[in-house]
Amino acid sequence: MGVRVSLKDILEAMDFQSDEMTAYLHRPTGRVITVSDEAIRAAEQGDDSFVEPFELADARGILARGEDYLSLPDRFEIDEYRMMERFAAGIADPSAREEVLRVLHGRGAFRRFKDAVRRFGLTDEWNAYRDRGYQEVARDWCEEHGIVVDSPGADV
Repeated sequence: MGVRVSLKDILEAMDFQSDEMTAYLHRPTGRVITVSDEAIRAAEQGDDSFVEPFELADARGILARGEDYLSLPDRFEIDEYRMMERFAAGIADPSAREEVLRVLHGRGAFRRFKDAVRRFGLTDEWNAYRDRGYQEVARDWCEEHGIVVDSPGADV
């Protein structure tokens, strides 16, 4: 039997990722870690002057034993923009639906979407929808990689 992994930890790390931060699962232990690009560069170059020691140790482990580490789904795999489109298309109120769909085009779509959702009082519904979307991505990823999550049937 494989190591059990915390779905909550996976979801938190997926949400925390950015262009400068990547989250990994350490397969042997089930530990979820987030490492900055700066730490990876420091580990590659042997320059540890500006990186926290624990993060540098994680970066060195990733570089030395890459097969033990799996990158968690990134923002492209999560595709929050598509989540927003699907959510907007499902809004029952036709005028709210039209407005929320309209703001999804062009630069600043994420901010405009969140503002529109707030204006129409749909923030709680959007957050719940987004959480379910992240859970689905995380569970599919775990299944694809043969990872056993701590509470496969429960919502986080």
